[in-house]
Amino acid sequence: MLAYAGPIKRVHVFGHPIHPLDVSRQPADAQVFNCLNFCTLLERAGLPYVYYGMAGSRLPGGGEFVDLGEATGEWEYRNEWHAEYTRRANAAFAARTRTGQPELVVTLYGAAQADLVVDDLPIVEAMIGYDHCCDAYRVFPSYAHQTALYTHYQDMVRETRFFDTVIPHFLDPDHYPLGTGQDAADKGIALAEDACAAAGIPLQKVHDGVWGEAKAQLLGDAAVVLMPTLYLEPFGYVAIEAQMCGTPVVTTDWGAFPETVEQGVTGFRCRTQAEFLAALAETSALDRSTIRHLAVERFGIEAVGAQYLSYFTFVWQVHRDGYRAAGACRMAPDWRR
Repeated sequence: MLAYAGPIKRVHVFGHPIHPLDVSRQPADAQVFNCLNFCTLLERAGLPYVYYGMAGSRLPGGGEFVDLGEATGEWEYRNEWHAEYTRRANAAFAARTRTGQPELVVTLYGAAQADLVVDDLPIVEAMIGYDHCCDAYRVFPSYAHQTALYTHYQDMVRETRFFDTVIPHFLDPDHYPLGTGQDAADKGIALAEDACAAAGIPLQKVHDGVWGEAKAQLLGDAAVVLMPTLYLEPFGYVAIEAQMCGTPVVTTDWGAFPETVEQGVTGFRCRTQAEFLAALAETSALDRSTIRHLAVERFGIEAVGAQYLSYFTFVWQVHRDGYRAAGACRMAPDWRR
């Protein structure tokens, strides 16, 4: 059970700068999903939070909603809506009554929140799945994505990056029951079509528009989920959603997949047609109960939430006392895991 006992007394969360926090309205938007999951984590931990978001947001509970109104356009860095969003967000934050106790600011949309004025509070940029980041304490969902962004933004990588961390995205296992496996679904098209055609198995293409119980049932009924993603996947929610349902995943062998798909245990990572065909032939031998157990242990909200809660305390310590902060250990007491 999640329970926060550290120094932080309240968290200010700045969410999506365009869409309200309502996954039913934006089921394909990973950042909206991130906002929901992060607020759920804070609720489970009993950590009070304030969510600053677009009109129509629906918080999972435990938090205070601050309505920033409707978006006046699409967001682009330093465009008119960026300026207006920043003005509204700063005014809303300034109007909040400060407790005089330790507080954190969490941003969930990178550069959209680059111009926030939050006095001397530390800013944690959580669940970075995009290609822009700007805040002092960054949480990447995979070491692959951290390395890619550090390489791309070399001018921003200094010794102060000591205080960034890697914590995977997470899910509530209760929303993804163990399935039995009856069909096939995919992420990625051309390679998936090629592999399934060569193997003579049916392929169901799923692009977007499915979420909640319907998505869990779709993934749980699948014999295997194909994700032959061609770009450098920062994390890939579908891979762990499938595993939560006990469904093996067949992916390419780069990006975050080496960190989320255990070869020959929870799925297979491939680089040639021969490897994809062998993987499709062998997934039926993988144990679905084991796949779900490992997914819950590695990516369940309880397990990953504990890492975030430890990181909050770590950030407060190093923000106050720097590199030599006593007891500043990101995942204490079991960080060796």
